[in-house]
Amino acid sequence: MTAISPPDITVFDIADWFLARAKAEDKPLKHMKLQKLVYFAYGWYFAFYDYRDPLFSEEIYAWRYGPVVRDLYEKYKSFGRHPILLEVDNDHEFDEDVSRILRHVWGLYAACSDYRLSKITHRPDAPWHKTYRRDEWIPYAKIEPELIREYFQSLRTQYAKKH
Repeated sequence: MTAISPPDITVFDIADWFLARAKAEDKPLKHMKLQKLVYFAYGWYFAFYDYRDPLFSEEIYAWRYGPVVRDLYEKYKSFGRHPILLEVDNDHEFDEDVSRILRHVWGLYAACSDYRLSKITHRPDAPWHKTYRRDEWIPYAKIEPELIREYFQSLRTQYAKKH
């Protein structure tokens, strides 16, 4: 099997990886947490590999409860606030950079509650906060990839200064 890398990766490939990992560790994911993990993977990939394409090409929007990939939302919205308990096709082999980011994101955020992840994405300096339009009739706006890139690069720089 050939390892896939951006731009051939979809948001569903990344979601399947997280769902399979969650099942293997008996830590079922709810839809909200899956959306956050996918978003963090996208952002951290940009922070570490900013010379490349984004992790996946689907757009990320600022919705009421945080960053959302609309197609992923449509696929799993029927689960509501319940864990996503499906067998997923996780036969993807990612290149080493992508695999490293997915493991990194899982290690950082898997133990966090949905609520905690929502708080993280809603920080005043975060892309969601800068994009979400509370007072407009249709508040959902696309979060520009460059805004996500800059934010996660700043997080990486802050982390490097501390360590």
